[in-house]
Amino acid sequence: MQFSSSGDKPLYAVPGMEICEQGNFSIGSGCYSNHSKIYASLLGRVVFHQVDTSSLQVCVVPVARTTTSTLRRSAPPTVGDVVIGKVFKVTWRAVVVDIFGTEMELFRYPFRGVIRLADVTNLKTDLHHGFRTGDIVRAQVVSLGDPQAYYLSTNDSRFGVIYATSNAGYPMEPCNENEMICTKTAIKESRKVAK
Repeated sequence: MQFSSSGDKPLYAVPGMEICEQGNFSIGSGCYSNHSKIYASLLGRVVFHQVDTSSLQVCVVPVARTTTSTLRRSAPPTVGDVVIGKVFKVTWRAVVVDIFGTEMELFRYPFRGVIRLADVTNLKTDLHHGFRTGDIVRAQVVSLGDPQAYYLSTNDSRFGVIYATSNAGYPMEPCNENEMICTKTAIKESRKVAK
């Protein structure tokens, strides 16, 4: 038996979005656990599968871009918005991000964002120590930037990497504010971790 999410649970999830407390739920595909909470690891619809009489399994079912048009926001991000995006490119002084939504809704099409070295706490010399291509980040829009990109900030502890895979290709979990650990190899890698 399967149930779609309802009530205070999100119908659609973006990577890094908290779905629920772990409690009696087991983790299914498209999800991961951190600090007794279940988070989405991909963009999709949240579904609960009945495992047995006392527990449900939480899954995030990927959705095609054409089926999500009803939940897509056509207005671009504005200053102060908290956005979710995927790291496209990292240089020593800037991180280029493809912004695909806010914490609760998706954009019709991605917007380009830039996190500058000055807009990251705890990193003073090189952004390669905090971000890698493919990481999913939560950031705040601080300026409309230039015609090519919005300026984003991760200066607050709530902002930074919310989902990453290790060099070995496995999901990672936060260790502290500056490191994540591979769930398979237990090797630590540096990241600017969001709380």
